[in-house]
Parts: sequence; structure tokens; C-alpha cells
Amino acid sequence: MPEPIHMEKRNNLGYIEDEDDLGELIGTRAGLEVWVEHSGITKFVSVVDRSVTKRGLPRIAMEIDLSPSGKAWHVDIARADSRYKGRNLAVRVYVLLMKKLGLQMQAGTSQSIGGRKIWNKLNRHRDILVFARPNSRSSKVSLVKSGRRQLSAESIDLYEEDSNAEIFAYAIG
Repeated sequence: MPEPIHMEKRNNLGYIEDEDDLGELIGTRAGLEVWVEHSGITKFVSVVDRSVTKRGLPRIAMEIDLSPSGKAWHVDIARADSRYKGRNLAVRVYVLLMKKLGLQMQAGTSQSIGGRKIWNKLNRHRDILVFARPNSRSSKVSLVKSGRRQLSAESIDLYEEDSNAEIFAYAIG
């Protein structure tokens, strides 16, 4: 299901131009502010570092675009500024979104190697339940196992080329 994609290793997300566009502050993670903007049916998540500024404007550490997919929120894209990689920021923000807003998250249909690692780490989180189903019409679900770099399931091929599997995460704690 999730097709592998290539993303650049170096990202510079820049600085917030207009703080009015950030939306609602829902919390902090790793000393960074997490904002959610509800724009129509989609949600835009911005993680902002106020300790790093340029001309008084705070740095964007991470951006996540979410769109509705049934009862879940599909991760369209997640981008982290290169300066913030390696801090498990995506996992921390996903857990905050699931707990604070009660969202069920759905893995993107295209994932980078880093995206697969994020979902693998989410599965190891004690308050998060990660499960998969073979396709969007199936009611059969399967719990997934963490591997070294990506998830696996006994009865579902999660990352095979012709697979239509869907991966979900939900906060249980």
C-alpha cells in the first residue's frame, strides 16, 4: 500500500510569515509549539520554534498536512526542517494530535523510508494502537509488529507493490 517515495534529506522550511495563519495552539513538544489550522475539511499542523528567530519571526520546525479519510485523518505529507531531524519530533506530534484532538491517524499512501520508521516507532509507543486492514472495504483488521525499520503483519502484505493495505493508529491511553 504505502508506495516508497524519495524525499530530499535537507529541508529548510523557513520562518512564519503571518502568525495569524497558525490557527489554534494545542500544546508543546520538545520545547516547540504545535499549532493546528482547520482549513475547510483539511488540517494543517505547524510546529514552531520560538527560540530561533529571524527578524522577529519564529522558525518552522515541522509541517504536517492532514485530510479526512472516513473516520481517520490521512497524513498527506509531513516535512521536518533538517535542523530538527533525529529528535523523534514527528512521533511526538502525532501522539499529541491523537491524544489532544482524539484523531485516528492513517498512514500516507506514499511513504519515505523515514515515514515508515515513524509508523514503526508509533507502534512501539505504549499509548498508541497501530493496526492495518487489507483494503478500504475490508472489515478484517490485523495488529502489526514492529520490525527493525518498518511494520509487518502476518496476514497482510503492508508494503508490497500491489497491496492496497491501510495502516491506522489510535491513542488508547
